[in-house]
Amino acid sequence: MSAKDFAGRTVAQHVEAFTSGKVSARDLIEGVLERVKKAEPFNPIATLDVDGARAAADALDARRKRGTGFGKLAGVPVSAKDLILTKGLRTAFASLTMKDNVPAIDADAIAQWRAADAVLFAKTTTPEFGHKVLTDSRLHGVTRNPWNREHTSGGSSGGAAVSVALGLGPIAMSTDGAGSGRIPAACCGIYGLKATLGRVPHEIAPDQFGQLTYLGVMARHPTDLGAGLASMSRGHRDDPWTAAIGRTPFAWPENTGEHPIAGKRITVIRRMTGGYLDPDTEARLDAALAFLDKQGAHIKEMDGREIDWKLDVARVVLRANQIERFGEILKTRRDELDPSFAKTLDEGDAVDAVMLRRALADRTTAYKSVQRLFADADLLLTPTVATPAPLATQDQFKPLIVDGKPLGDLRAAWYTYTIPFNMTGHPAISIPFGRSKAGLPIGIHFVAPWYEEAHLIRLAEAFDAETGASAEFPPGFATGA
Repeated sequence: MSAKDFAGRTVAQHVEAFTSGKVSARDLIEGVLERVKKAEPFNPIATLDVDGARAAADALDARRKRGTGFGKLAGVPVSAKDLILTKGLRTAFASLTMKDNVPAIDADAIAQWRAADAVLFAKTTTPEFGHKVLTDSRLHGVTRNPWNREHTSGGSSGGAAVSVALGLGPIAMSTDGAGSGRIPAACCGIYGLKATLGRVPHEIAPDQFGQLTYLGVMARHPTDLGAGLASMSRGHRDDPWTAAIGRTPFAWPENTGEHPIAGKRITVIRRMTGGYLDPDTEARLDAALAFLDKQGAHIKEMDGREIDWKLDVARVVLRANQIERFGEILKTRRDELDPSFAKTLDEGDAVDAVMLRRALADRTTAYKSVQRLFADADLLLTPTVATPAPLATQDQFKPLIVDGKPLGDLRAAWYTYTIPFNMTGHPAISIPFGRSKAGLPIGIHFVAPWYEEAHLIRLAEAFDAETGASAEFPPGFATGA
């Protein structure tokens, strides 16, 4: 069958074209597979499932001939990060120690996307076991920024972000443990959503009650975040957090008739801890404030140093979870691990019971601090990260250097803005809002009260109407290019 390049079109446009008979599911997947070849220099794909995707597409085409009904993602090509279990398709966690792992089950969120008739064509790249905010591994190599290959894609959902930016399907499933979905979204110029704790089932994780990691959605069009989230948000009996909001999935489209900006109280936090903020990033933040003011928002700024964000809490909890899960691999197969992952596990080995207990109590303190901010705010606004994407050669454990000056480690200098909300459970979104003088994307970051994902998506739609970000492609990747 002939390939159909639907890059840049929404989920709804994919579904309508397929279900109406204008285009076959096989045509759609062949179009994506052609783009995958073109995207190879950026290295976003960990495992490509050509045969499986074609078979799924052909099965959908056969069903359409029989006149059967379809799910809400019918015919939509999708990918999923290489940390998310996919039945019959390799999930290697970007690790040499798991390079031959083929799960016998789907993660429930994947099962839900399949049940909605999406066509899964690939697993996307990540650092080993998703341990850092850069995307490179000994198994899959370096994933590069779609706007400039000398720079990082961000991480750990770097492959997912690059795939969406280059038009390899309208949505991709990510994970976010300390900003791992929102950070690469900002680096690559797309939309990245972390939903409320419990909105999406994550029933595979061994510690269900201590979750810091979320399954999320990346998209070129804001409305597609809603389409993706709605099709992966049915509760699961093994995830207790999903029980908190019942089994009713997130509903989209959602239209209350309320303007997402006019009259909204927005608290702006330029710096979480008083650190460096790139001038181009700050200029785009100021431009966003001007847009919000013009739209009728009530804006106030606060000094982030007024809050003890408990940034080390996430590190301690994540490291303790990692050493419990991977301690045996560290002992017996250290030479196969990425050195940065081995060093990460060494940090976990140094966490004792008192440190962990204190961190768990501090997580509650952090949650209450953020809740107090929402007593007189409808939204919080920050940069997503302090600078545009660093070089692809950036080391996780070496200082971030700008203009020849070391600014401190990545956690303290670059991505303080995303970390707190993995601890507190609040939904957050990265919205593309222009580029730096060097042409690298810049993202702004909104946080909302629990269960207000719809507000964040509608807010993103308002920004997209202003910027046209959803129509922008990296050089050479626009439809027809």
